[in-house]
Amino acid sequence: MLDRTFGISVFAIIFVASSASGSDFPTLVSKVPGSANSIVLIDADAVLASPIAKANGWEKRYSDGSADRPLYLPPEADKVVVAAQLDQVRGFTQSWEVALMGMKEPFSMSLVARAEGGYADTINGVKVAWVPSDAYFIEVDPQTLGLMAPANRQAIARWADRATKPATAELSEFLTASTKLVGQGAQVVMAIDTTDAIQAHRVQTQLEKSDLAKSLDVASTVQLISGMKGLVLQIAFTDKVQATAIIEFSNSVTLTEAVAKQLVLKGMDTMQMSLPGTEKWTCRVSGNSIAMSGELETDALRRVFSLLEIPSTKFSSLKDENTESSSQDDIAKNSLAYFKSVNSLLTDLRARSKSSGGGNDAYWIDRYAIKIDKLPILHVDDDLLEYGEKLSETLHIMSGARKITTMQGAAAGRSERASEGYSTDDNGSGYGYGSYSYTSPRTAERNAGNARADAQASGTSVKIQGWKLIDEATQQIRREMTKRYDLEF
Repeated sequence: MLDRTFGISVFAIIFVASSASGSDFPTLVSKVPGSANSIVLIDADAVLASPIAKANGWEKRYSDGSADRPLYLPPEADKVVVAAQLDQVRGFTQSWEVALMGMKEPFSMSLVARAEGGYADTINGVKVAWVPSDAYFIEVDPQTLGLMAPANRQAIARWADRATKPATAELSEFLTASTKLVGQGAQVVMAIDTTDAIQAHRVQTQLEKSDLAKSLDVASTVQLISGMKGLVLQIAFTDKVQATAIIEFSNSVTLTEAVAKQLVLKGMDTMQMSLPGTEKWTCRVSGNSIAMSGELETDALRRVFSLLEIPSTKFSSLKDENTESSSQDDIAKNSLAYFKSVNSLLTDLRARSKSSGGGNDAYWIDRYAIKIDKLPILHVDDDLLEYGEKLSETLHIMSGARKITTMQGAAAGRSERASEGYSTDDNGSGYGYGSYSYTSPRTAERNAGNARADAQASGTSVKIQGWKLIDEATQQIRREMTKRYDLEF
């Protein structure tokens, strides 16, 4: 659970609900590449019709600057499928990502291209649109819109050939089983297939240096975690959000519920992917699974949906805009919306960074930088866009610094411990021979702790400096935009 491949943070979302009309999930899922290890299916109508969505205006377009909602779903889509192939060892980076949207109204590729600032094209007879967010849209059929990122034209050609023809689903056994979770009381179900993905040596390294090691049989726990089959997260939207995460293993789980919960939370923390509020969740161990359940706070839900979200939604939020020309009022309105969206994301990210001590949020900083990159940019002030671009770069640097120093601290700690091995006197001092000295176990452990602390302090220093630069740049651009457009930014 402490390996980078383990945690309740990256998921495939699968929700199936009965519907008399509109898109159907089996058809959409059948068009997903078989190599996906994560998939997202969202009943957009059901989510947006929930009391919490209505109360908080989640159906609004990006054009009003309301990026503080946990997810954005095109109002023209009744069902959305997002799938990806994730590298579960290297920070859950995506090899590729696809989205399939069942649309209530057709979208032409020329309209998409204009709204997104790209261009229309044809690949193997299929209408597509390249967009600057490094993605291709494809017209699967008049009522189904496809999207693939990155914009690898050859990959698009092969996927388009499959997506536009009748096919059967080729997903893994675990994901296929997850798609059949119908009528279980949840509006959203998320899943990720981890079968054969987890490397035992990584798990053992994390366990041995964890403060949980003394509560565990390390060998059996390594065997348990490396045999993890996957995770399913069921989410129910009412006037609040209730979630249940079920982690399935190949072997029986013999951990106590208290230890199992700490193992899950520690794993999320180790991967720099902690979710606010999950420490309050209840835990249940049964057979080959660990189940965690509780309320999912809005900002935690926002982070969950940032893991796998539609590569671009600008085509929808801007489809009613004049994409050919813009007035001063248009630029002022869109620039204000852009600034509000950026500020909302920064406020959420900073609030949780402070409350968590700032030491376990590197992954989320990275994901929020990507969210900023995806904001609509049509008719937005050029200076404001430059601010957003530099802001995103700063967040990526802050995230990278935290990840690197975490690894440096672990390496330094291992190096210090490796130097021990000779007995010493009771005062804990080391002794040596000639120019070689050997550190006592007690001193080595103390030095290892210091090394980890120094590395963490280094990463924290970069974050502090990063936030300072962001604050200064934000104040400056706010003054400039307010003066330029005579609006309060």
